[in-house]
Amino acid sequence: MEALLRFKQQLIKEADHQGKTPLYYAASLGDHRTVERLLVLDISIAYVLDKQGFSPIHVAASKGHTSVIREIVRHCPDSGELVDPYGWNALHIAIFNGQANVVRYILETAELEGTINQPDFDGNTPLHLATIERKTWILRYLRWDGRVNLRSKNKFGQTAIEIDRSIKESSITSPRELQNITPSIWGHLGTQHSWLGNIKISPRAEQEEANAVQTYMQMGQTLLMVATLITTVTFAAAFTMPGGYNNDVGPDRGQALLQSNNDFKWFIITDTVAMTCSIIAACLLFWGAVNSNKSSYVYYFTSAAALTYIALQSTAIAFETGIKAAMPDQQCLKTLGTLVGAAFHVITFLALSQLVKMFSLPEACRFFISHLCKLKCKIKNKP
Repeated sequence: MEALLRFKQQLIKEADHQGKTPLYYAASLGDHRTVERLLVLDISIAYVLDKQGFSPIHVAASKGHTSVIREIVRHCPDSGELVDPYGWNALHIAIFNGQANVVRYILETAELEGTINQPDFDGNTPLHLATIERKTWILRYLRWDGRVNLRSKNKFGQTAIEIDRSIKESSITSPRELQNITPSIWGHLGTQHSWLGNIKISPRAEQEEANAVQTYMQMGQTLLMVATLITTVTFAAAFTMPGGYNNDVGPDRGQALLQSNNDFKWFIITDTVAMTCSIIAACLLFWGAVNSNKSSYVYYFTSAAALTYIALQSTAIAFETGIKAAMPDQQCLKTLGTLVGAAFHVITFLALSQLVKMFSLPEACRFFISHLCKLKCKIKNKP
């Protein structure tokens, strides 16, 4: 590619028989490095539409390539204003294709703020579309963003709250055909946040969510076993102290022999942290499985996984400090303990990095804050 661009740079503007440019294909494949290279040469290609009226940022949004969208927006901040022949912007397209990661990115990007309440040619904002398509997780993201206008109306005079709950998936081939449907009203609900829980989910979306939650619950069972094992090991370690106990008759009988050793003190601290975190993690998994609704189980699972990660790291540190406290003069064993502990830290960190991809931290914080508020209200309302 570099050789071609060096001798014939105008190739970046050439389109095929479908009107698609090299940038369009790079965006479709998620190749953000090539996208960056092409935009450095000429930013105007970001605004070229194919014969169907789609731009590179649209195809990137449809396929969930946030890194590509980031590059396009960095070079062309106003590219988010581009719309397809139906008036859909990148946020509309991401919602229609169920790309929750793109939706989150757009909501967090200041340059794309104008897309949040932008209506299409039927007057449907991204919130309307998320309601029509029954994208429950995306609806939560939009609902939690204070910039989203819940009272915005489409050309039928409907807000997202008032869109017909009884629309069947089989009666619509595309949400763009909604103008053929006579609107009906949901009715006025108590608060602006209460309506989301009353949306009727399409069978396919409901089945997909149920399958995802079932997967999390199966993973939760494995995590519960790990948390229980850590609790057992750390509890036993607390009563089998490195160095043993003082068996001599006197006031110090039964006390740990190494209690003045700094490594021993760190052993006690990290062992306590590991045991505490693993117990809380086990309780969260149990509580989430028994008392929460299915869609919120992922938050309990994620919190328990984070606590289990802390417990595992603390267990590794306890192992290292325990060896150092019991055998302070054995440099070989101290080095071996350090290497084993370091390897353990790396492995658990890699596991955590995979876990972080599963959820948004602000989203999880808002979830727990809302539950704390509900708990507070219940306590206040008790006679």
